[in-house]
Amino acid sequence: MKTLEKKMCHVQKDGSVLKTPSTSCGEIIQDHLNPQQCSLTYSTQEKWLTTIEAAAFLKISPKCLLNLTSNGKIPHYKFGRRNRYRESDLTRLLLANPRGGTYGN
Repeated sequence: MKTLEKKMCHVQKDGSVLKTPSTSCGEIIQDHLNPQQCSLTYSTQEKWLTTIEAAAFLKISPKCLLNLTSNGKIPHYKFGRRNRYRESDLTRLLLANPRGGTYGN
């Protein structure tokens, strides 16, 4: 395994090198930053929803969604004064507590 050199490197969110003072820095990044092992991956495929879109996705009223959000039941993110919801968070929330099952078990 190669030893990491202490040199200044800047890596963008997509993994490309923004500024490399030397070629060895770029080689170190390519050799040691495997996207499957890196915990700082950034998904550009993530779908963000507004309050109206998230309420329609959950099939509830926007007012009910805002009440659930303010009570801490639904994860949300602030963009200025607006709430934004990740579709994957809402899907995970819906699938978290399945009810019912098969009869007789």
